[in-house]
Amino acid sequence: MPNRIVHTLGGLIIGLPIVGVVRYFLASEFSVWLLILSLLVSLPFILVGSNLPDILEPPKNPNHRKFFHSVFILFLVFSACFVISFVLVPRYDNVFIAYPLLGIFTGYLSHLLLDSTTKAGLS
Repeated sequence: MPNRIVHTLGGLIIGLPIVGVVRYFLASEFSVWLLILSLLVSLPFILVGSNLPDILEPPKNPNHRKFFHSVFILFLVFSACFVISFVLVPRYDNVFIAYPLLGIFTGYLSHLLLDSTTKAGLS
């Protein structure tokens, strides 16, 4: 079972590139400063999102994975990332609204992807 450090690093490894790619390809205008600002604004939300499933369902035993660690939630989180990336970012392009949401959902997505690689998997 991955621990909090693994989930945090996984969130950073998966979340930051996704935010960067979304900023680069889908924003109305590109500048290095806006890319850096998008990454910095997203960073704390990626960190929270990557540990959120275990905050909602604390890992007190090996079978702690219930609703918030399910394939259904994985689908919902992936759908939210898709909508944020391809609808909110191109339409509003607001660094302080779209990118924190994208950070939370990419962090959550990374957590579930890491948990899906364990023996217990997702419920």
